[in-house]
Amino acid sequence: VNPKLLFNGFLVENYFCPEDLCEQHVLELLQKAERRIYFMTYSFTSDALGNEIIRNYHDGIDVQGIFDKSQAGSKYSEYHKMNEIGMDVLIEEYKGLLHHKVFIVDDAVVFGSYNPTKSGDDKNDENMLIIHDPSLASRFVKEFETLSITSNL
Repeated sequence: VNPKLLFNGFLVENYFCPEDLCEQHVLELLQKAERRIYFMTYSFTSDALGNEIIRNYHDGIDVQGIFDKSQAGSKYSEYHKMNEIGMDVLIEEYKGLLHHKVFIVDDAVVFGSYNPTKSGDDKNDENMLIIHDPSLASRFVKEFETLSITSNL
């Protein structure tokens, strides 16, 4: 089955974890970042993705992220190492969970049920879309900006 198709002129990629190696597809997209990486995540413990985001940050890419309060405190959360080096990462403080699983990389958006965690990649049944569409990316950026207002360092 081909997980990529053109829809309304935009590339859409559809993956299922664990069989489609979701983390690898996100990693490949992060490695191609040219302008920005914004993310909103419930649980984010993937060292591979966290390290690539930090590399992009050091290369001058605009990197910003929001973590769920209940998950950011975990000793395995990528929040700690990102925060320690001065990255613009926030903890969402609004009542309820920040249940997004979103990466905005330039004009592409990654979303679905996939959490960037070991279980999300190789144990759980998850789904993930990567849609390369500037208009959709701008809508997700607006959501990111809205959530940034309700979050704290």
